[in-house]
This record gives sequence, structure tokens and C-alpha cells, in this order.
Amino acid sequence: MRKSLFAIIAFAAAFCAAARPQKSGYWLEVPDFPYALAAPQDTDIREVSPELRKQWADPVLQEEIELGIKANRMGSFYIDFCDSKGRPAKVENVSVTLKKHEFLFGMQAFLAEGFHHIEKDPKLAAQKNRKFEELFANLFNFATVPFYWASYEPEPGFYRFSRGDNRPDIYRRPPPDVVLEMCERNDITPKGHCLSWHIASATASRPKWVPESKLEYEKYMCRYIDKVAERYDGRIDYWDVTNENTDKRHAIWRQTSPDPHGFMPDDYGFKAFKEAERVFRTSNRFISNYTTPVWQRVAAYREYSSDYLAIADLINRGAKVDIIGLQLHFFGKEDYQNALKGIEWGPEYQRAVLDTLGRFGRPIHITEITFPCFGEGEVGEANQAFFVENFYKLWFSHRNVEAITYWHFVDKTAGGEDRFMSGFLRADMSKKPSYVALENLLKKWRTDLHYDSAEGKIHFRAFYGKYLVSYEKDGKRYEKTVNLSAKDSNRYKKIFVE
Repeated sequence: MRKSLFAIIAFAAAFCAAARPQKSGYWLEVPDFPYALAAPQDTDIREVSPELRKQWADPVLQEEIELGIKANRMGSFYIDFCDSKGRPAKVENVSVTLKKHEFLFGMQAFLAEGFHHIEKDPKLAAQKNRKFEELFANLFNFATVPFYWASYEPEPGFYRFSRGDNRPDIYRRPPPDVVLEMCERNDITPKGHCLSWHIASATASRPKWVPESKLEYEKYMCRYIDKVAERYDGRIDYWDVTNENTDKRHAIWRQTSPDPHGFMPDDYGFKAFKEAERVFRTSNRFISNYTTPVWQRVAAYREYSSDYLAIADLINRGAKVDIIGLQLHFFGKEDYQNALKGIEWGPEYQRAVLDTLGRFGRPIHITEITFPCFGEGEVGEANQAFFVENFYKLWFSHRNVEAITYWHFVDKTAGGEDRFMSGFLRADMSKKPSYVALENLLKKWRTDLHYDSAEGKIHFRAFYGKYLVSYEKDGKRYEKTVNLSAKDSNRYKKIFVE
């Protein structure tokens, strides 16, 4: 009898093992531990694996991406040329040219006018500053502006916001006004990063002068948010109100603290949102920003992940969470190896996360991205370009995604993160394949139309964005800027011919 029982148990165990989903490049199986899908114990690889290439080359996936781009990033519009009485007017040589995407393609801009920290020769520093801005504006219409509290209130009540306040001169922490001037010159939308964060360092969130007290910290944190709003409300609409608040806090404060959260105020994320809502009257796009493991936790546990529950809690209690921010840094070797092998981060894995978080009815921003080259030369740069091309296409096609922001633009300028060699540009400012990959995608994602003549309405499909419409009437050239927006219910744009 006992032998029969053991035989039944052995058979059942073998059956369950056979039925258990095998490791794949998708999210379907429950991971072995909460924060990542375990990589197979085999030899590391240097290049994108055949398995990952196969996942992204799937013709059905590629068709769905193209359909998603057409459905979510393009619309049908009319431009109606009419005279002063509203009657159809005939015009010649009509052009409709995209000037700026409505979708936000972003990059962190902490190096704006900052190459004097790197180059001793002032002329060379000035040349690199100009090159940085030129190559930045060629790709990006969205820029992350630094507002790290420790850098911008280094002494109580002294704020480093304008050019005249640029002392101390801090590397990768230019006065926000310097970055905003670059944005204004190039019609780039700015985003402030960040209003609250639990990391304590000389250039991050907690100034050294803030007392190690929850109540004192909360008082001064709110005062800083108030001062930022006083100066930038209406100039910057997008704000990372909280940053990484579902990640650990216990290791970054004084080790003798009896509280594992150190001296962060209890419920500091909610309090930061409520204070921002109170003092920002015009700026109204508030972001709750989460670190890379958000993908792994949501892929594994969906609605029961810590991040999902934290977002739900903020919203249910009345925090003005307008946007959900997701970082994606391949900082860890295991994450990078899993990505190359197709264990994690594949297309279905990503769509599962975006679909799950999309249930909140808030747009998603991919807020910080690091695709490393790790000093691997052409191989590393080719891997990086592969991730840029495929990930950007998927994100651009997804209905819930509104913005994509990469993190480091130039190699050997990122301080402690230089080891990843993750920039779009090499240290000599030459373009890497990743820069060219995004440049080619943006050339493809354009609408530029020409008509020899038009009388009354022209009807066309176009990518959402800001357009320059030019035409000729009686031998004279005229121009008009129009917004063709997904958010505008009026798809008819009247142009009164002069």
C-alpha cells in the first residue's frame, strides 16, 4: 500500500513538472522570486540572442505595432482655405510640414551649458555646448530639468534657480533657468525632476542642513515645493512629484536611526502630491515616478504588486496623480543578460505591464532609460541600437504611452554611471548607432504633404503635432501654424486666405 502511495505521489509530481510552464521570453510564468525572472544558469552572452531577435521579428507583432502607430499616433484632419466671408478660396503650392510631435520624445538635459566642467579649454567647452544643444534639439521635444533639493537649496533659504545664483557651480546641476532657456530656443517642452525623493546625498534630495526629524523634514520639503511653484508655475507643466517611493529607504539614512525609513516624513509621497496641488495653480501634469523593478513586480503580480497598490492608494485618497512614470535602467548585469537572452523585457512582457497599469486611465511616461554598451565597442553599440529601435517602436505604438525619455546623452559625462557607456553620443560628440536608430524612426514618423493647388478643403491623415501650413495666393507666400491634436475634437482647421 505504501509503495502504491509513493508511486502515485511520484507520478503526480512528474505530471506537475511536465505541465509547469517552461522558461520563455515572456511574462507568463510566476518568477522564482519577487523582483526578477531568474536567468538560466548558463554562460553569459555579448550579443542580442537569436531568441530575442525572433520575438521582435514576429510578423504579427510587427503588424500590430504598425497598426497601433496608425491608430494611436495619427488622425484625420481637414484644412479649410476660405476668404473673409467663409467661402472656399483657391490657393497654390500648399505645404503641410510637421514641426513638433505631440508625442513627447525626451532626454535628460543636465549637461546644458555644462561642458566647462569637463573641458579645460573654454573654446572647446563652448563648441561642445553648442553641439550638445544642436544634436539634442534634432531629436528631442521634451527635456528633463533638474530640481534636486540638495543642489538647489544648498543653504537654508538660498536657491540656485537663475544664472546669477550659480554658486556653488555644481556639475550636472545647472540652474533650471539655463535649461529652460535652451528649451525656449528650440521649442522643447520641459519637465521638472523631482519635487520629493528619499535619496540622501550631496546632490540629490536631502540637504545636509535639514534636521534629522520627520516633522522638520516635512516642513522644509513643503517650503521647497512652494518656492519652486512660486517661480516655475506656468513655465513648467510636467513635474515628477515623487520619485522611486516604492523602493527601499532604510540604507540611505543614518545607520543609528531606529526607524528603517530614517527621517522621511510618514506618507511623504501623498503629502508631496497634496502640497504640489495646493501651490501649482497653472501647471497640472503631476507624475508619480517608479524605478526599474516596477516592470518586474507588475509583470509578476499585476494588480497585487506593491507599485500598483501604491498608485491605487494615492489616487483613492485624492492625490492628483495625472501620469504614471516608469524607469527602465539596465544597470544590473542580470537584467542586461536577461534582456539580451529574451528572458525578460520582451514585447509581450512589456505590453502586459503597460496594459495592467493602463487600467488607471492615466497616461504612462517611460521616464528614464539606460541601454548600456558596457565598453563593448561595436557589439555593445549594436545591442543598444537594437533596444532603442524595437522598444521605442513598441512604446510609440501603445495607446497608454505618452512620452519616452532617455537618460544620459553623452558618454563619459555621467559621473558614477559612466561605466555603462549608455549615451547616444560618444565622448567626442559623434553619433552612436542608437542616435541614428532614433533619428531614422523620427524621419519615418513624419507627415510632410504638398499640393500643387487646393480650393476649399484638403483632407489628409497626419501624425499628431504642430504643423506649419504654407501656401501662395496671387504670387505671395503665406504661413500659418496649426495644431493637429488627438486632444482636439475639432478636426477642421480654417485658414482665412489673405
